[in-house]
Amino acid sequence: MKKIILIGSGNVAYHLGHAFCNVGHQIVQVISKSETNAKVLAKKLNAGFETDINKIKQADFAIVGVNDDAISTVSNQIKNMPFAHTSGSVCLKNGGVFYPIQTLSKDIPLDLKKVPFCVSAKNKDFENTLFRLARSISNHVYQIDEKQRKILHLAAVFACNFSNNMYAIAQDLLKKSDLDFEILKPLIAETANKIRQHSPKSMQTGPAKRRDMQTIENHIDLLEDEGLKRLYRLITNDIQK
Repeated sequence: MKKIILIGSGNVAYHLGHAFCNVGHQIVQVISKSETNAKVLAKKLNAGFETDINKIKQADFAIVGVNDDAISTVSNQIKNMPFAHTSGSVCLKNGGVFYPIQTLSKDIPLDLKKVPFCVSAKNKDFENTLFRLARSISNHVYQIDEKQRKILHLAAVFACNFSNNMYAIAQDLLKKSDLDFEILKPLIAETANKIRQHSPKSMQTGPAKRRDMQTIENHIDLLEDEGLKRLYRLITNDIQK
C-alpha cells in the first residue's frame, strides 16, 4: 500500500484517486485551488483536503494532476517528497511522469484496467515505483522516454482531440438541416472498430480516397464557412497524397 497526495481535483485526479483506493492505496490528502472540488473529492476518497500546497502532508509521493501550464509552478512547491505529473507533454528536470492515455470525464465511468499508462523518471528506483503503482490499477503499462512521450501525446491529439472536433463539426452540419447526430453514430463506431484489426490507412474510404472530384467540389460548395472549406481541402489533399 502506498500513501499518496493528490494535487488537483479534476477529471484525472478523480479517476486516479478512486482507482488507487479500490486497490488498497491510501489517498492522504487532496490539494486543489478549488476548495469545493477538493472537499468533494476528498470526502469520496476518505482523505483530508487543502487549498494551500504549503500545508501538504507527508506521504510516499504526490501525483500532480493539474493543467499543463500549472505543473511547473506546483511542482516547485513540493519539498522533500517525490512527485509525478500526469501530462503527456510537460518535461521537468526533476520528478516523474504518470501519464494515462485516455480521455477522462468525472461523470463517465471508466475501467482503468484497460487504460494504457506510460511512466518515466530520471531516478530509476522512483520509475520502478511508478511502474508498480501503474500496474496495480492497469493491465497496460509502458516505460517510455521523454521524446517517445512527446510523440505519443502528439499522436493522441490527432487521434482523439482532432477526431472529436470533426464529430462536433458533423453534428453542427446535421443540426442546421434538422438531422439527428444519432444517424452517424453507427458509422463512427464501425470506423473505430475496424482499426482494432487493421491499419487505419488500409481502411480509408470516402470521396478523397476514390478521387471522386465532382463529389468533393459539391461538398465544398455546401459548406458556408470559409474555414471549413479550407479544412475540407486540406484533409482531402492529405488523404490523396
